[in-house]
Amino acid sequence: MKPWVASHRETRDHLSEYVEGELDDRTRTRIMRHLARCDRCRAMLESFLRTLEQLRSLGDMEQVTPAPATANAVLRRIQQDEP
Repeated sequence: MKPWVASHRETRDHLSEYVEGELDDRTRTRIMRHLARCDRCRAMLESFLRTLEQLRSLGDMEQVTPAPATANAVLRRIQQDEP
Protein backbone atom coordinates (compact mmCIF):
# COMPACT_ATOMS: atom_id res chain seq x y z
CA MET A 1 0.00 0.00 0.00
CA LYS A 2 1.31 3.42 -0.94
CA PRO A 3 0.86 5.87 1.95
CA TRP A 4 0.43 8.84 -0.40
CA VAL A 5 -2.31 7.32 -2.62
CA ALA A 6 -5.63 5.83 -1.50
CA SER A 7 -6.61 2.30 -2.47
CA HIS A 8 -9.74 1.41 -4.46
CA ARG A 9 -11.45 0.38 -1.22
CA GLU A 10 -10.51 3.54 0.68
CA THR A 11 -11.70 5.67 -2.23
CA ARG A 12 -15.00 3.80 -2.43
CA ASP A 13 -15.52 3.88 1.33
CA HIS A 14 -14.93 7.64 1.57
CA LEU A 15 -16.53 8.79 -1.67
CA SER A 16 -19.52 10.44 0.00
CA GLU A 17 -17.36 12.29 2.50
CA TYR A 18 -15.03 13.33 -0.34
CA VAL A 19 -17.92 14.84 -2.31
CA GLU A 20 -19.33 16.59 0.76
CA GLY A 21 -15.91 18.02 1.73
CA GLU A 22 -15.89 16.19 5.07
CA LEU A 23 -12.45 14.56 4.89
CA ASP A 24 -9.28 15.64 6.61
CA ASP A 25 -6.64 17.08 4.28
CA ARG A 26 -4.46 13.95 4.21
CA THR A 27 -7.32 11.58 3.27
CA ARG A 28 -8.75 14.01 0.72
CA THR A 29 -5.34 14.34 -0.93
CA ARG A 30 -4.86 10.54 -1.00
CA ILE A 31 -8.25 10.10 -2.67
CA MET A 32 -7.61 12.90 -5.16
CA ARG A 33 -4.35 11.22 -6.16
CA HIS A 34 -6.11 7.89 -6.60
CA LEU A 35 -8.89 9.45 -8.70
CA ALA A 36 -6.30 11.10 -10.92
CA ARG A 37 -4.89 7.65 -11.77
CA CYS A 38 -7.92 5.35 -11.71
CA ASP A 39 -10.51 5.42 -14.51
CA ARG A 40 -12.76 2.96 -12.69
CA CYS A 41 -12.98 5.01 -9.49
CA ARG A 42 -13.37 8.23 -11.48
CA ALA A 43 -16.32 6.65 -13.30
CA MET A 44 -17.78 5.63 -9.94
CA LEU A 45 -17.41 9.23 -8.71
CA GLU A 46 -19.11 10.59 -11.82
CA SER A 47 -21.98 8.11 -11.41
CA PHE A 48 -22.30 9.06 -7.74
CA LEU A 49 -22.41 12.77 -8.62
CA ARG A 50 -25.11 12.17 -11.27
CA THR A 51 -27.16 10.19 -8.76
CA LEU A 52 -26.87 12.97 -6.18
CA GLU A 53 -27.90 15.55 -8.77
CA GLN A 54 -30.96 13.52 -9.70
CA LEU A 55 -31.94 12.99 -6.06
CA ARG A 56 -31.53 16.68 -5.28
CA SER A 57 -33.68 17.61 -8.28
CA LEU A 58 -36.55 15.59 -6.78
CA GLY A 59 -36.81 18.22 -4.06
CA ASP A 60 -37.33 20.87 -6.76
CA MET A 61 -40.41 19.20 -8.14
CA GLU A 62 -43.79 20.66 -7.32
CA GLN A 63 -45.76 18.58 -4.89
CA VAL A 64 -48.72 16.96 -6.59
CA THR A 65 -51.95 16.46 -4.69
CA PRO A 66 -53.88 13.44 -5.94
CA ALA A 67 -57.51 13.79 -6.87
CA PRO A 68 -59.81 12.75 -3.98
CA ALA A 69 -61.07 9.76 -5.98
CA THR A 70 -57.51 8.52 -6.49
CA ALA A 71 -56.61 8.95 -2.83
CA ASN A 72 -59.78 7.12 -1.76
CA ALA A 73 -59.09 4.26 -4.19
CA VAL A 74 -55.56 3.87 -2.82
CA LEU A 75 -56.80 3.86 0.77
CA ARG A 76 -59.47 1.23 -0.07
CA ARG A 77 -56.82 -0.97 -1.70
CA ILE A 78 -54.54 -0.68 1.32
CA GLN A 79 -57.40 -1.59 3.65
CA GLN A 80 -58.29 -4.62 1.49
CA ASP A 81 -54.70 -5.89 1.64
CA GLU A 82 -54.48 -5.65 5.44
CA PRO A 83 -54.47 -9.06 7.15
